[in-house]
Amino acid sequence: MNPTLLQKWNKNFAEQFWRRLTGKEKERFLGKIEEELQARNYESQRIKIKHWGFANRLLFTKCKKPEVVFMAHYDTPTIMPWGISPVFTLFGHTRQVLASIFLIIPILVLGEIYLWLELNGLANWAAIYLGIMSVLFVLPIFFPNPNNVEDNTSGVIGLLALAEQIKDRSFKDKVQFVFLDNEEWGLIGSNALKRIWQKDNHLRVNTVIINLDCISRGEIPLLVYHYNNSIAQEILPFLEQHLPQTKMFDMKNVPLSDNYTFREKWAVDISYVDPTIIPGGFYIRKIHTPSDKDFFPEKTGRLIDALTDFLEDKLVDPTTS
Repeated sequence: MNPTLLQKWNKNFAEQFWRRLTGKEKERFLGKIEEELQARNYESQRIKIKHWGFANRLLFTKCKKPEVVFMAHYDTPTIMPWGISPVFTLFGHTRQVLASIFLIIPILVLGEIYLWLELNGLANWAAIYLGIMSVLFVLPIFFPNPNNVEDNTSGVIGLLALAEQIKDRSFKDKVQFVFLDNEEWGLIGSNALKRIWQKDNHLRVNTVIINLDCISRGEIPLLVYHYNNSIAQEILPFLEQHLPQTKMFDMKNVPLSDNYTFREKWAVDISYVDPTIIPGGFYIRKIHTPSDKDFFPEKTGRLIDALTDFLEDKLVDPTTS
């Protein structure tokens, strides 16, 4: 995969579409994605559907009965409150429950400090303390993250790169690309899409679903599944050929990204990660922070080459090639 094209997309998105939180911002960005798809002779469709109180703007290429579906969320996060990022560096995004339990301890301690100030007649100090804590732990979640290259502009670029890579292949019409909304608020966009697809009986029995989320920065390509690793095992050899350091990880009943919504279809997620300080876990560097601004097109490109080989092997009939 040509890294120059990936870098061009990244530069354009970072300059013109860095914030994708409001409806207008999302519609404008999806217009750009449609333009890129149409330039490669893909027909696409946009839908807007309400789910769990959120308006979800979804975009996907037209495909009646896909054999392989690639997904990526395009919505951007707000800033992670101070202190959370170091906890994930310690425990990992693959140990979300443990990290959350650990975070409760300092929150309880900070609450006790506030109560102690109030009970000891230090109301002014208590108000100042509360203000500082709000700035550090609450206010950031209301501000859009100014940089979101890894999470998940990289995933969007990955889908466009795959669309470019297979645009002239015989199996192009067997592959569907889906751009999802509101992953950051709890996988809401993918759940909305799942309801539509179940109603329309859209997916084949053996449709492979691959989610791309944060695919340019870390040192280890992580192939995530939930309990059943059948699809993961099918993809693994192609990843290992291009990315020998690839590891598989069973997230069980804990979501990491939108593939969790389709876990009964054995859907997988691929992300680049780093090992945690406490051995055994993996975390994704710099996401939900203003430092999320460096892009490594060579890493994304190698992953796209591996997935292209997987598609060739799975979808090309050897008797007709």
